[in-house]
Amino acid sequence: MSQPHEPEYPEHIETPEHIVTPSPADTAPRPGRVHIAAPRRSADAMAISSLALHLPHTIASLAAVTCLGYLVESWTGLPVWATAVGWLLSGGLVFHHPTEAFLARHVLGYRPPSLTEQDRLAPPWHDVTARFGVDSTAYQLWIHESGNLNAEAAAGRIVAVTSAALRLPPDRLAAVLAHELGHHVSGHSWTALLTFWYALPARLVWQGARALHRLTTSSRTGRTRRAGRRAGRLRQAREARESRESRNELLLLTILLALVVLYLFPWLILLASVPWLLAAVKRRAELRADRCAAARGFGPQLAYVLEQFINDEEAAKSSAADGADRFRPVASLLSPHPDLHTRLQSLQRYLEAPRP
Repeated sequence: MSQPHEPEYPEHIETPEHIVTPSPADTAPRPGRVHIAAPRRSADAMAISSLALHLPHTIASLAAVTCLGYLVESWTGLPVWATAVGWLLSGGLVFHHPTEAFLARHVLGYRPPSLTEQDRLAPPWHDVTARFGVDSTAYQLWIHESGNLNAEAAAGRIVAVTSAALRLPPDRLAAVLAHELGHHVSGHSWTALLTFWYALPARLVWQGARALHRLTTSSRTGRTRRAGRRAGRLRQAREARESRESRNELLLLTILLALVVLYLFPWLILLASVPWLLAAVKRRAELRADRCAAARGFGPQLAYVLEQFINDEEAAKSSAADGADRFRPVASLLSPHPDLHTRLQSLQRYLEAPRP
């Protein structure tokens, strides 16, 4: 019987000249006593800002759950407040380890690492947690089957790396893990899951309303097309012109109504700006996680990984169609991830800044 084949990982990749290569003393695991801080939930300014900006979503979700509670009360006699309070308390499940494992396996599609992968992850992960001063066993390491070099910090204590990321040298794999642990210790991960859960009922109601609108619109359009075919081209053109006029009148009426509402309730402008502010907060959180990793000594290695991300992205763009490379300012402002060049430049400025 043939022996199982062990995956081979390259131990060395040439480093670009413009990136500072760390010395062996910086990349080797630090010996000596490891000081582990007491476990606690922390949240930096970005995590608190995300919680505050998601407050309108939570209120809308509470209204949706309350409406559902009236239906439940009519069917079962359970009080409305019990349904609302039960939903509010359910947010605590994001800190429950078995629930996190269920989410990782069945919702996010992760799997536990194999023995070979565990051996690959253990040394850099021990080095990262030692520099952060946290217990390495307090977090769960998972694998995401993907050919893209990436990692993710999810839920309360989940750190997932792609199978492609395991091919990185140990010091650069440690830099990727340090970035994700930076999200955890800064509170970005648990606040993201908590806000997602409390915004879920409102999102479901919104998606249901959009699906209903598309269904009615397509049905009305289908009837109009059938009538147009029966009446001939002249009637179809007239109906199309009347439809355009109706849409223009509706658009004008909507604009006037929106201006009146904003004049009477100017605070609604804040609600309209929430998606843009949330995207800006998430982009800032990514930069914070980069600097959090760099503060623990993983800056040069992380800069190399970002450079590799940029090279892979440019190679993908060159092989794609020309129209896929257009600059879309609205999409970039709504993106939760900053541009890779922005991340690299921010990290390099941090590394070059004089230390007190």
